[in-house]
Amino acid sequence: MPSTAAAPAAVNAPPARRAPAHRNEVVLAGRVTAEPSVRELPSGEHLVSWRISVARPPSDLRRGPQADPFTCVSFRPDIREAVRGWRIGDLVQVSGALRRRYRRAARGGGGTVEVEATGVRALGTGEEGGADPTGRTPDRP
Repeated sequence: MPSTAAAPAAVNAPPARRAPAHRNEVVLAGRVTAEPSVRELPSGEHLVSWRISVARPPSDLRRGPQADPFTCVSFRPDIREAVRGWRIGDLVQVSGALRRRYRRAARGGGGTVEVEATGVRALGTGEEGGADPTGRTPDRP
């Protein structure tokens, strides 16, 4: 006689016993601090890279930095085109995933963490003094 056992354990397991879903998703909104630049890699691929600075919320402003810098990169031609006109001070949003990169250098290798962008959008230009994603007013005149 066939068993009337419950569905597989993974479906009916209590939340504490389920394996957590792996996720690597990042959304940042901040000011451009290094304009996008494109370089051709030895493989022939083109890599666009830029930096943004994301202000920390007022509750996190202790004695340390008031903002966090992030290097953003992308191999995608559509993103390379979208960021082409970005200038220092522009307010932008970047979504993507964190990537750990290792580089060889004359003085030994080194690693860095970058945001590999899968989506980008301009939120305001530096001249406009666009809205700050933290809700604070810009420190510019």
